[in-house]
Amino acid sequence: MKVGIIGLPSSGKTTVLNAVSGGSHEVHAYSGAASAEPNFAVVSVPDLRQDWLKDLYKPKKTTYATVELVDVAGVAPGQAKADQISPQLLTSLRQVDALVNVVRAFDSAAVAHPSGSVDPLRDAETLELELVIADLAVVEKRLGKIDQEIQRKKGGEKTQLELEKELLSRFNEHLSGENALRTLELDEDEKKLIRGYTFLSLKPIMVLANISESDIGSSDNKSLKALEQWANGRKMPFLAFCGKAEMEIAQLDESERAEFMEALGIEESSRDKFVRATYALLDLVAFFTVGEDEVKAWTIPNKTVAQEAAGKIHTDIQRGFIRAEVLNFEQLKETGSWNAAKEKGLVRLEGKEYLVKDGDCINYRFAV
Repeated sequence: MKVGIIGLPSSGKTTVLNAVSGGSHEVHAYSGAASAEPNFAVVSVPDLRQDWLKDLYKPKKTTYATVELVDVAGVAPGQAKADQISPQLLTSLRQVDALVNVVRAFDSAAVAHPSGSVDPLRDAETLELELVIADLAVVEKRLGKIDQEIQRKKGGEKTQLELEKELLSRFNEHLSGENALRTLELDEDEKKLIRGYTFLSLKPIMVLANISESDIGSSDNKSLKALEQWANGRKMPFLAFCGKAEMEIAQLDESERAEFMEALGIEESSRDKFVRATYALLDLVAFFTVGEDEVKAWTIPNKTVAQEAAGKIHTDIQRGFIRAEVLNFEQLKETGSWNAAKEKGLVRLEGKEYLVKDGDCINYRFAV
């Protein structure tokens, strides 16, 4: 799972990256027109269930699920229209599964806002429009060439291109009205047609307000409320935390963090909030493989069937799938061991079409 952190310049993207990952990337302002390299981080997914499983099995190895983060250069207003966003930035964003729009909601005399004032709603709308315009450029370029390609093709290939043209024409109209592609309803065939495009405004997106320390735990900030309402109205998950404070806390020893969080009124770490919101955004669940050798978490889309989930572990298991022994974590915790759960008839044998549930502990039976 890879998540792209985007936003306008000076919104605090790298600060947020450091806060969530515990990293120490240099914090500075830079724009998408520059050749700045993106920052990368890998975040382990905290899971109290896996901690409990670790204590139960005492395995040689414990492997938590991870989220890869990519922090790209800031996108200044008008860059997409002027075709000034660097190809490297666009390539980085097209490779991610989801986007996080970091919106500046903090005041700072030391860090001037590029637009001269702090206005979270304006900035969120501006970044969204940049994504729309970047996609519109791709659509217009393709539509300018597709007719010639249609004329050269015959049969099924020609039919597919005609369907593609029809769909892209619909996209063109939608994007020209300054609407993100994710607001369109697409059927499975249409999704397959445009799978190779990796449109930015089609990707799931979350809004993250980077707030001032004075706004931690407060509900009085009207501009923040307006931003949250805007996000909710577009079914975008919304988060708010103070990136600067959270980054400083993330640099502390674990024994010191709780004290500082309590002093600032922070009930939950930015990492935990971020990971939970990301799972919700992408509709993901986790299942576990357990044993004395390793306790490991696997991340899959919700409603994934057992045989497909097996492929996350190894293609041989997917190909040679026979049955899945399944015990949900809560039942394992309640009974205290796999054998005790088995004696009570709680361990189930499921077939290849079983929909894996969040928290399932699975032992696959397979033959190669």
